[in-house]
Amino acid sequence: MRKLLWVLAILVALVLGGVVVAVAMGAKVAAPARSALHYPWSMLADEAETMNECVECHEPSKFHTCETCHDGHGSAEMANVPFDDLILLQGDVPEPGYIPVNEILPYRDQPNTHMALLDLLAEHGVSEFESVTLASRDEGWITVDRANLTGEAVLMPHVDGVRFAAENLHISTWLKGVWRIIVVGPDKPLMLDGYRTSIGRLLLGPTTGATIEQTDVMLRSEADGQIRKAKTASRIEGAGLADIVADPDFDSLLVRDASGGEHTLSAAEARGAVLAQMGQQIVLVLPGRGRAQWIFDVADLVSEE
Repeated sequence: MRKLLWVLAILVALVLGGVVVAVAMGAKVAAPARSALHYPWSMLADEAETMNECVECHEPSKFHTCETCHDGHGSAEMANVPFDDLILLQGDVPEPGYIPVNEILPYRDQPNTHMALLDLLAEHGVSEFESVTLASRDEGWITVDRANLTGEAVLMPHVDGVRFAAENLHISTWLKGVWRIIVVGPDKPLMLDGYRTSIGRLLLGPTTGATIEQTDVMLRSEADGQIRKAKTASRIEGAGLADIVADPDFDSLLVRDASGGEHTLSAAEARGAVLAQMGQQIVLVLPGRGRAQWIFDVADLVSEE
């Protein structure tokens, strides 16, 4: 019995000594000691086992922390916020791309939550524009000229997404489930067979979708040993080449990029091409060719007989 008491005393002394040293080194270093005294050892053992499994593939320095979820995603503070719901900002904007809904309406569960559409555009570098178009998931589509857009035009929570409303616009322009915003700016940097335009204007015209980078994949099942196949691909939307050149029956196509480089394509090579917005670049996508053969930063297209 006395021997057991000595062992317990030594263990307590070691733990307390560790706590004292940890506190002396700083609050963050003291955390492991505090955890050992606060949580059940069975729980800590399970967590340690999980961590050991993680380090087989991940560097410890890149582990997720509480801040990753709480501050980066807000998962605990803002329950039921749809973090995977996105709005696509396109057209004549400095940085096109997807905007998470929780960044637009982080406090959607509070009364009178809203954000002015003009404020959203300003946050993304859009100060001057000719029009803005909003599209909803049920194929609704509205376009409002800048002169008719005021601070009363707002984005508000709707189910798992965003709705648009404006007290000084007709109620038929109000949309539920907004997923896409296209901006038309004052500049026209693109030259297409002699006339000037912009990607924002083209996205409001006839557009087409193209399947790109289609690949066959397969996997052998560990359950029954069978090999099952599928195809993976992406879809991209843009202005079809035949809709934007002066002569759809051209023999060759001259493409100039923003740096002054020239690229010549035959009619066969350009068949099915789509002029699309990819990040901050305008790209001539050639579905039948690899991405390395696409033409990036397009500035001018000339169709020739």
